[in-house]
Amino acid sequence: MTVIKPELFNSRSFIYRTHQQAEFAEVAGAAQVLSYAQQGDPTTGLIDLSVRPRIGLRGPNAEEALLASGLLHPQQPNTLTVSDEGVMVLRLGRTEYWVLALPGASADLDLDALQQQLNGPGIYPVYCHDSYTWLALAGENLADIMAKVCAVDLREESFAPGDLVMTSLARVGGIICHHQMAGKTVYSIFSDSASAGYLWEALLDAMAEFDGAPAGQNLLLVADE
Repeated sequence: MTVIKPELFNSRSFIYRTHQQAEFAEVAGAAQVLSYAQQGDPTTGLIDLSVRPRIGLRGPNAEEALLASGLLHPQQPNTLTVSDEGVMVLRLGRTEYWVLALPGASADLDLDALQQQLNGPGIYPVYCHDSYTWLALAGENLADIMAKVCAVDLREESFAPGDLVMTSLARVGGIICHHQMAGKTVYSIFSDSASAGYLWEALLDAMAEFDGAPAGQNLLLVADE
């Protein structure tokens, strides 16, 4: 049996070398961390989802194309939707959308085929995969952790599930998205891939006071008891 390792694939997270003693699974032609050896689920986890599938589109006909595809999509800029099938759609501004496959998304979800469907006049691709790292902060004390690295008020009364904000965190530009998975509060964070290592370490440092730790995507699939 072949042991899945990032080095077996051409596509890798920019921070794959930091994931020592991890169990991986193949996801979209890359290695996704499932869990870390000899580690229980932390109260708050930082998960690298950078290899997970996503596509982007923008243009005057982008919303019409999303409607035709049957995707649940946001009605307002700077918001997001999550479907029962595990598809998250971000609306960044008036005519730009990202479509992402969350952990646990339907096995038959084919974003490559969907990208071909979301095509035509007045629609332009947005290359949001390799150029952006995707980190997820999940669990407790998320607003307190983020207050150490971000000036935006991310408490739930100001930043509800379904909201997203484009801002600076740890002095790098990023997108922070508030959603729920397996009964947990999750902040999905997108930032320039070149800053991935720095941002990973900055968030781990901010989490240390709250006993946070690196985690795999399995943390997002198991409901809190």
